[in-house]
Order: sequence, then structure tokens, then C-alpha cells
Amino acid sequence: MRHVFYFLAVVFVCLPAYSATDSEAIIGVFEYKVSKSKDSLEIRLECASESVCFFTTISQSGKNPARKDKQILNKVRPIENLIYADNALKYAINQQSRTIQQGEFSELMNRLRPVLSANPVIAKCWDLNYSSAGYMLACTFTKASSENQPIYLFGTLMANCGEAFCRYVIYPMSRVE
Repeated sequence: MRHVFYFLAVVFVCLPAYSATDSEAIIGVFEYKVSKSKDSLEIRLECASESVCFFTTISQSGKNPARKDKQILNKVRPIENLIYADNALKYAINQQSRTIQQGEFSELMNRLRPVLSANPVIAKCWDLNYSSAGYMLACTFTKASSENQPIYLFGTLMANCGEAFCRYVIYPMSRVE
């Protein structure tokens, strides 16, 4: 009986630490960068808390000046219904062995393949409420090695399912701070 008491005490002491770690997964600075010849794109997500983030994109095309857009996201919230994100991840896992022809999606799939090959599962997602609810999510995966990106940005795909993605395009974002 005494062992059961100690076990329960340890569980209750560890639970708050676990949930803090879980919610802190989005806290920090994350980025995705890609450049091809004279074009470049940088996506940056900076979250000071689980509910307030800044979303910045910097794009440059050819010799044109870089365009920067920064949005304050004050309504970030964890989401419970992961069905659309789960389906998007499963679709990407199923497409990982295909040769992707579309340039941007080909680059994304090349970066995602090491993660997708482990058949990850979504651990948690936050709705960034960028533009509208459900339009853009930030998610963490289970079964992803620590060498891989800690946050995956799910951006709404403005077309039907394609050769790599369906419903959401998935951007692997590296933690920079």
C-alpha cells in the first residue's frame, strides 16, 4: 500500500511539469527558409506565450526589393479536433515515395521525408487564427527524432489535393531561439 502511495505522489508531482513542457512547445522562435537562384522566402513564427505570436514572411523575387509582412496573432489557441491536420499528415506520409514535380512542394517533401519515414503522429496543434480559424496551424509530432524540426506549420492549400499535400501544406520549421 505504501508503494502505491509513493507512485501516486510521483505521478501527481510530474503531471504539472509534463503539461508545462507540452504547452511550451510553441514558445520560442521558429523559421523556415528557402532560396532558389534569385528568389527567397523566409517564414518566421515567434511565440512569447501559448496564445500570442508574431508571424512574419519575407519574400524576394529577382531584383525586386524584399517584401516583409508581419502579423500579430493574439488569438492563438490549442485545438482539440485534429482530424483535418491528421488527414493532411497521413496524405503527406502516403505521398513521400512519389517524385514531386511542383518546385516548392518538391523542396518541402525533400525536407520532410526523414520525418515522414518515421510515420509520425500529431501530438498537439495550435490554431494560429491567421486570417481565420483553421487557416494556419502550428503542430508538434510524436515519433519524430530530436534532430528534426520541433514545429510544423500547416498552411491551407488553396487547391485540390495534389501530388504531395492535401488540405494543408506542411512546412518544417527549425527552432532558432
